[in-house]
Amino acid sequence: MVWGTKSRHERGYGAAWVKLRIRIMERDCGLCQVCKKRGRVSTAYAVDHIVSKANAARLNWTPEQIDAESNLQAICRPCHDEKTEVEQGKRKRPRTVIGADGWPVQA
Repeated sequence: MVWGTKSRHERGYGAAWVKLRIRIMERDCGLCQVCKKRGRVSTAYAVDHIVSKANAARLNWTPEQIDAESNLQAICRPCHDEKTEVEQGKRKRPRTVIGADGWPVQA
């Protein structure tokens, strides 16, 4: 998504978001929750809206619902990039993940 010239504060990522991000990272132990569901352990780099802000707005969610802790997860860069591509229609289905044993991992 292209944000143009808006600052992070104008996009809703100001001081309150920084505090919320810290809480979510602590709650999720700094681990990617998408990887965790797939049986992997990866360090998270960001906090992600499970239901994106754009989709939540289409569903008429309030700002409080959008930024509710239940709609946030710690996520690693590869999982975040994949999720964003799917949400933007650039990818029809998630990549097949191969486990350490060389077999596909159930997503």
